[in-house]
Amino acid sequence: MCVLALAFLVTGIATAENGTSSEQGEFQRFWPDNLYAVEFVNENIGFIAGYSGSVFKTEDGGETWSAIYIGVNELIRHLSFVDANNGWAVGHRGSILHTADGGFTWVVQKQDEGNYLRDISFADVNNGWAVGHGAAIWHTSDGGKNWEKQTLTGFDGRDLPRLHGVVAKDADSAILVGEFGMIAHTENKGELWLVSYNPSRATLLSVASHGDGAIAVGLDGGVVSIALATDEQWAEVEAIEQALQAKKEEKARKKAARKKREYVPEHVEPLPKVDTNYYITKIDSGLTNHLYDVSATANNEVVVVGASVMFKVSEAEKEIAAAIESDDATVEVVTEPTYTVTNLMPEEGFPLPYTWIGGVDVTESGTIWAAGLRGMIVKGNLNDMSFGQKLNIAESENVKLISSRWGEK
Repeated sequence: MCVLALAFLVTGIATAENGTSSEQGEFQRFWPDNLYAVEFVNENIGFIAGYSGSVFKTEDGGETWSAIYIGVNELIRHLSFVDANNGWAVGHRGSILHTADGGFTWVVQKQDEGNYLRDISFADVNNGWAVGHGAAIWHTSDGGKNWEKQTLTGFDGRDLPRLHGVVAKDADSAILVGEFGMIAHTENKGELWLVSYNPSRATLLSVASHGDGAIAVGLDGGVVSIALATDEQWAEVEAIEQALQAKKEEKARKKAARKKREYVPEHVEPLPKVDTNYYITKIDSGLTNHLYDVSATANNEVVVVGASVMFKVSEAEKEIAAAIESDDATVEVVTEPTYTVTNLMPEEGFPLPYTWIGGVDVTESGTIWAAGLRGMIVKGNLNDMSFGQKLNIAESENVKLISSRWGEK
């Protein structure tokens, strides 16, 4: 049965969203049903958010939840907490919000008026990034007191990409992903955002830290590894980029000749040399489902969710023989990562073919928390590779109203 409203009991006379009142003390609070943002600080404390500024907090490992109005009527796409008290959120109308009391009260730190912000990630209590449409990149180094707008270095596309995901690796470095297969990284707090070569133009929607690099997911079953490039891999990328530039110049030269114009070579400003570069590898998911979110633990346990799917990505090392230049023609055995994708199994009765899961987080113990369609909150475990519905926010008796758009209870 699909239930789209939350009902709470309050004392006295209350007014419902539709304008009706109840002298019996019953208050009909119509919470929007779809949920997107999932963030667990530890095994007990977690947050889930969605439409109309709705935030739900648990302090007992998901047994009971507090319903909180974040203070702005926006779709909350993502959350980032650095401890049990300090967290940030972004909304679809451009708000960046902060809480210092564990999510019970929030303040707007920045308003990117009219822009859709999609993700936010903090490395610590001071340093973080938010990204959104129109290649919007916002950075703070003082906990959000001030936000500075940054740009993609050397981006030469016709249309600015919508940026969908960002992960702060540490105070200085971060990786972002987005439309047109966009992958970029910074190693100096965002002074330079260098675009990585990605052979695919498929849109990426989410990115999670994975070892020294990251894993990203997106539309049409897209999964990619973003790993530190070896010297050989970087030489390969440089050769590809030079060939692409030569092809672009040849096309422009022929166009000028057809129109009987003088060909003036395009001046290409060389990008700064950096010590860190990434190599992008496609991971075959075997799927065409859209993938909406990815989460990884410190132990590199990776879980991906999307339309009618939840799966684990595992990494192993494959030994390969590589000849190296030497007088005795030595053959060196090296390793390269390989990846496998394994579906998690839904509990009996879970309507996986008819639903989507929009957000996921994995605790260090391997407990999976996810949320999605119509107020659904999902709990799973990597140890037994299964998951099921923990509760539905819209019909659960274990949700306590803390605050709403009409004031605190």
